[in-house]
Amino acid sequence: MAGKPQGLAMGLAALVLGMAGGSLAAYLMLKTPLARLNLTTPVFVLDRARLIQSLPPDATQEQMSQTVEAWTNLGRKLSAAGYLVIDSSAVVAAPADVYVRPEGN
Repeated sequence: MAGKPQGLAMGLAALVLGMAGGSLAAYLMLKTPLARLNLTTPVFVLDRARLIQSLPPDATQEQMSQTVEAWTNLGRKLSAAGYLVIDSSAVVAAPADVYVRPEGN
């Protein structure tokens, strides 16, 4: 009977050390990919052509203007949240740190 508490303590110590070692190994393996992930800018694609195609053929000028304004506002909100917003042909909106500026500006 004297061996049971000692065996239980050894098993518990092995479990704790194993979990600590596994956590440390997982942290070290993920450290570089997570740091690299922080350096990438998320991209959001808004398809202007699809937006225009989705308008009904009998849409009024006001409906078209509201739709385009809502689309533009969505791009601005995403840009403010840190997204690079593009459509199929151009950058629509982007955070200031994504733009490449000439030296001296």
